Amino acid sequence: MSKTFNRREFLKNCAAVGAGGFVLSNRAFEVNISAKRPNVLFVLADQWRDCSFSHGAHHDELVQTPNFDKLAEQGVRWSRCYSAHPLCTPNRAAIITGRFPHETGMIQNNLMLPPDERCIAHVFAEAGYNTHYIGKWHMDGEAKPGFVPPIWRRRGFQTFIGFNRGHFYYDSPTFTNDGVRMSTAGQYTPGQYEPTFQTDLAIDFIKQNKDRPFFCYLSWGPPHTPYNPPDAFDTYKSEDVVFRPNVVNGNRSSLAKYFGLCTSLDHEFGRLTETLKQLGLEDNTLVVFTSDHGDGHQSHGIAHKNQPEEESCHVPLIMRLPGRLKHRRTVDNLISSIDLMPTILSMCSLQVPGTCTGKDKSAAALTKQNLTDESIYAEKAGDWRAVIMGPHKLVAEPIAGVQTATKLFDLANDPYEMNNLVGLPEHAELQAALLAELNAWKQRTDDPFPAAPAKAEKMYYV
Repeated sequence: MSKTFNRREFLKNCAAVGAGGFVLSNRAFEVNISAKRPNVLFVLADQWRDCSFSHGAHHDELVQTPNFDKLAEQGVRWSRCYSAHPLCTPNRAAIITGRFPHETGMIQNNLMLPPDERCIAHVFAEAGYNTHYIGKWHMDGEAKPGFVPPIWRRRGFQTFIGFNRGHFYYDSPTFTNDGVRMSTAGQYTPGQYEPTFQTDLAIDFIKQNKDRPFFCYLSWGPPHTPYNPPDAFDTYKSEDVVFRPNVVNGNRSSLAKYFGLCTSLDHEFGRLTETLKQLGLEDNTLVVFTSDHGDGHQSHGIAHKNQPEEESCHVPLIMRLPGRLKHRRTVDNLISSIDLMPTILSMCSLQVPGTCTGKDKSAAALTKQNLTDESIYAEKAGDWRAVIMGPHKLVAEPIAGVQTATKLFDLANDPYEMNNLVGLPEHAELQAALLAELNAWKQRTDDPFPAAPAKAEKMYYV
């Protein structure tokens, strides 16, 4: 981004308002909420692909996730949720802004979200919610682990216990809200499994705020590398691992340990939902679980992420709100990371900012019938674009600087994407329709692809 900010004036303004002039400070005491709105517990995992659960179609064998299975039974499971950009920083920004990375400039890791972006926590804070963030952030530039300071850099979160980036599962660098290492303050003991510690923090926050509306955002580091689950969950045997049919030179030991991390998080999630039940908050708390991107584990030879294939781009999304969201419901409508902000706000009867490119998809979860579907769009800087429409996925890449369709899959009949239909005469009409849809997304969102979008600055405050 080429914007220049007057640091002194900007920070002066931020003392009273949030980024972009959004009031944050004492609205909790000023807003009279006429109807009781639900609390929100938003849980984000890092690098958890949609297939690595013990529920769902084409799921990985062996892995067990009983608490997430239960959540899917009690609420709504979105079977076709996709990362807008399957990489940490870009997709985390997409989730909290409702905008594509090419719109915010967050097109790679370790960038800082521009100060004037309107974020989901701004809206909740203004509506009187106590907004709280726990865990890994990865939207505050290069700093590692990095203390994320108050006011505009927290994007509407009034309190923040976490760090900017990194994966330190047994020596967490978590900072207090005031910037003190919790290990230094004696509030964290090195060697403790970080997700257990973070879940404890979330439980404490929920208990302290059981009598007022809250928006708690919990961001776990696993199952992202390193694949080192706690001993109690390092129980899967590599010889029992069954590879997906599209795996090339897979590593059974790594996948077994990845499953161990998944099951460890399932255990922590069970502690969260039990806390809500014990406090009598279960019926008035919207619980959302998703991931920023998936993990290839050598499907199609993809080691980890940042590719349009299903294992990298297809992410879990489960929501529960008793009495409002249908239980035991699988929604087959397409949904993207950019749709999460407007969908969650709408479920809480809050106004969706006009800045959101994403759409409110809540009706698909609230009704018994799937709605008329719309296409979704995914990206990676100047490397590729993908459009998914109905059961089909088209991928375009720049070849000699020219946007070129390179992959076309029928996901209904080829869920492992092993039969590329691009260029085949019998699919020419389908390919043309998908390419036209991809180009329509580009036009609607001012996407310069195949040229790389302008990137956000790494730091705005210096």
